[in-house]
Amino acid sequence: MGSTERLRSWSGGPGRVITMPCAKLGSCRRESGMKNRSLLSGIADRIDQGQEGASPARRSEVPQTGPFGSNLAGISNPRAPGQPDAAIQKSAIQRLHWVDPARCRLWEHHNRAYELLNAERCADLIAGFRTLGRQERPAIVRSLKGDARFDADGNEYDFEILSGARRHWTVSWLRAHDEANAAGEPYLLLIQVRDELDTAAAFELSDAENRGQRDISDYERSREYRWALKSLYDGNISRMAEAIQIDRSNLSRILALFDMPNEIVQAYPSILDIRTWHWRQLVPYFSSEAPGEQEASRRILACGRALAKARAEHAQHLPTTGAETLEALLEAARDKQRVSKRGVVVATINAQATGKLAVRIKRTTRGITLEIPRSSGATKPELHAALQQVIDDYFEE
Repeated sequence: MGSTERLRSWSGGPGRVITMPCAKLGSCRRESGMKNRSLLSGIADRIDQGQEGASPARRSEVPQTGPFGSNLAGISNPRAPGQPDAAIQKSAIQRLHWVDPARCRLWEHHNRAYELLNAERCADLIAGFRTLGRQERPAIVRSLKGDARFDADGNEYDFEILSGARRHWTVSWLRAHDEANAAGEPYLLLIQVRDELDTAAAFELSDAENRGQRDISDYERSREYRWALKSLYDGNISRMAEAIQIDRSNLSRILALFDMPNEIVQAYPSILDIRTWHWRQLVPYFSSEAPGEQEASRRILACGRALAKARAEHAQHLPTTGAETLEALLEAARDKQRVSKRGVVVATINAQATGKLAVRIKRTTRGITLEIPRSSGATKPELHAALQQVIDDYFEE
């Protein structure tokens, strides 16, 4: 090779080439002995024959042995869509696959309410996939085997998703809308297989992956944490807090949210609107033994049932946010006279120009009561439209 000799070093990283003068190299070999020379020669030969020098057909015939063989044996189609000529990274030790998302289902203890995902909640991923033409960050999965491959309806799956529900939903949505990836083909889901994870490790990895995601609601996380506390940490909050690296007091507040009565949960537009601080404001009414507080808790539950019923009936002008729902519940708790005589607030309407309360709608034993503050800033057409809507919603023909 002239004045230099080239040796490829697998310990130095993928594709790294070490160039040394012949004289210096010869001196090193004499000092290290024949054993080291044979070892380096064997490594270089395996690289040349198994990875770089062989044609695609020949490469498939080379036995997958040695450090590179064991790594590459676990990789299926490691080149991303749209990169057919990209070099395979020889240091890859992760089992990465591009698969049809229909082959994957969510782990039963996943922390996200998959049924509530939509194009709005996944808009950032949809835009990113379209820009890049592929998925960059893999979903974390485990392989399914035996009877675990089948769900209650008899559908068959190959993997369960521990982390990456939004990525799975996004790829499925893009495929359903016939969008193509960078290679002009249907999108595939990039997954990393982690079969070594047991249930506790799977929970901790999923929590770590999603801890910073703002689109996971407090109630979703509370539901997941309550299961983990009971099933994985024997009810020991301190042990769980240490395992997932979270402040014990914060963990206690998240866990407490799952104690919220179902009547109140159903009063909200969605579980995504429920926050830990909502329950902290309501829980004193339910934890006190004072007659007045207990009566207030019953009014809160009654208000929750009324709101849930109105939502089930698709009534208009109901509280549209978690904060508005909490305010309606607190109002029911605070004013016994107002609730008993004037009914339960079931909807509010704000003025478009000022955002102030324009109409408050209450359900009473005798019918519907309306309150229209003078200083709301609402226009007459707005008020007329609101009143017409109330009549249409609450009164039959």
